[in-house]
Amino acid sequence: MHGNSPRLALGVSGVEVNVGDHLCGLYSGDVERDEILLAFIEAGLAAGDKCICVVDGTDPAEIVTRLATRVDSPGFAASKQLDVMSSAAMYLRSGSFAAVEVIGSWKAAMSDVMYDGRFDVVRAVETWSRRDVVPDMQELLLLESEMNRYLPLYPQVILCMYDLGRFGGGILVNLLRTHPQVLVSGMLVKNPYFLTPDELLAADGFRQGGVPRSKPTEAEEWYFDVTTGST
Repeated sequence: MHGNSPRLALGVSGVEVNVGDHLCGLYSGDVERDEILLAFIEAGLAAGDKCICVVDGTDPAEIVTRLATRVDSPGFAASKQLDVMSSAAMYLRSGSFAAVEVIGSWKAAMSDVMYDGRFDVVRAVETWSRRDVVPDMQELLLLESEMNRYLPLYPQVILCMYDLGRFGGGILVNLLRTHPQVLVSGMLVKNPYFLTPDELLAADGFRQGGVPRSKPTEAEEWYFDVTTGST
């Protein structure tokens, strides 16, 4: 669908991505988060893309203020090229976290952007720190997996950022399996343990709160190598 689309500058270490990419970004603490998040948004605004930022654990107004050291973020927000919102506002609209409802919210947001007609590409970034929203891990895993079905419906790139200090290694290994590519230490790495939504749903034990433990040692070693820069 997007095979002939130009590559997009991610804004981080010269990395380029394709429209339709679903990326997992790993970080430690707010400083490292902002280095990636602000650069990603800045590159999108410079390219004329619609930018949506869903932030957990930080007031959205603070993100706009931090971004103002780089670009006219209040102006971009006023023109609706930039939307920054809290994770609770996006993910807890019904009072609880449910993957199907979050996907519905994303679809509604994308439909509004497409109806607006001003933007050819949407760049979305969501940060997870388990502060404002502490989702059920099974629902979060299902959400990240189902995002791979939803992505091709619109011209978009989504970067899902996880704080290494607030998610256990076992949880992250499972979440990594729902992302085809991983952004860590300024590098974009292809994930050899990625599972499609159908593969995840068919996996033994998924409905009991887990994912298949096929080759767990290899997957966990790969995760360790990626997060410690050993690859």
